[in-house]
Amino acid sequence: MPFQDEDEIITPEPTPAPSRAQKLLRRIFVEDWSLKLLSLAIAIVLWLLVTGQNQPVTAHVNVQLNFIRPQSLEISNDPPRTVDVMLTGSRNKLDDLTALDLVATVDISDQRAGERVLRLADKAQITLPQGIKVDGFQPSAVPIRLEEILDRQVAVEPKLEGKPDEGYEVYSVSPNKSTVTVRGPASRVNALQKVATESVWLAGHKESFTASNVALDVPDPKIDLLEPMVDVAVEIGERRIEKTFSGVTVTTQDGGKVQPATTSVTLLGVASFLEALKSEELKVVLNGALEPRLELPDVVKGKVILKSVSTSKFVPVK
Repeated sequence: MPFQDEDEIITPEPTPAPSRAQKLLRRIFVEDWSLKLLSLAIAIVLWLLVTGQNQPVTAHVNVQLNFIRPQSLEISNDPPRTVDVMLTGSRNKLDDLTALDLVATVDISDQRAGERVLRLADKAQITLPQGIKVDGFQPSAVPIRLEEILDRQVAVEPKLEGKPDEGYEVYSVSPNKSTVTVRGPASRVNALQKVATESVWLAGHKESFTASNVALDVPDPKIDLLEPMVDVAVEIGERRIEKTFSGVTVTTQDGGKVQPATTSVTLLGVASFLEALKSEELKVVLNGALEPRLELPDVVKGKVILKSVSTSKFVPVK
């Protein structure tokens, strides 16, 4: 084995320890590089999403119209209750809008009676969050007709449904108020001829009764009822028939004679009362204008109605 000179032996130089800057760079760029790459990708995606949400977009929404009218006038036509509004703003702010935000106030309190066309861009006011603006309305204008407010008395008409028990019928129907006061635009109030009640049910009844606090119904939403309820009295009794009696005596109210001296009359009443009556118990009395009035026995007064008299003309005998 040959000998090697000590001077020929090469001793490796020791590797210097990494500096603090090198350690920091290694920790940042080398260690856990896959996790750091994923984090970077997530950050880029989130940045893109946030940036996209803040970009202005356009949306169409339905907005309710709220009219502020003069106290003495009413809108008599039917303008649209909602309109389509085009809004521009960030997606986040548009998505956060609620029904309370989507109300347009149209102030027409300075207008007079008559036909009007309202440009919504000029008249409609919408309170929106900062960053959202109105770009247009569809329709862009709405027609309205303003009329004086009128109070008027209108007849009440009871509405009956069903039938009384077998063998019975309705004699009369009487609301405690024959008319009620309504209020609304003059043309609509003047066109209203009557106000019907809600249904009064007759089924199961064989005696007279009173239905209390029966609601009145006005189908026109522009008209208000100042007296919304009435009581309805329904008179019910045994079913009636008609019967004709011939040879009934006719006189004047002072007992004078007339020609013809007798006539035939047709009466309406309960069968049991009419069957018991005889022609000689009846009398037709003529007033000064020779109009007939039927005299009845006390036992059937109020239970029998004179329907007709067969003779059309009577002549006093002098």
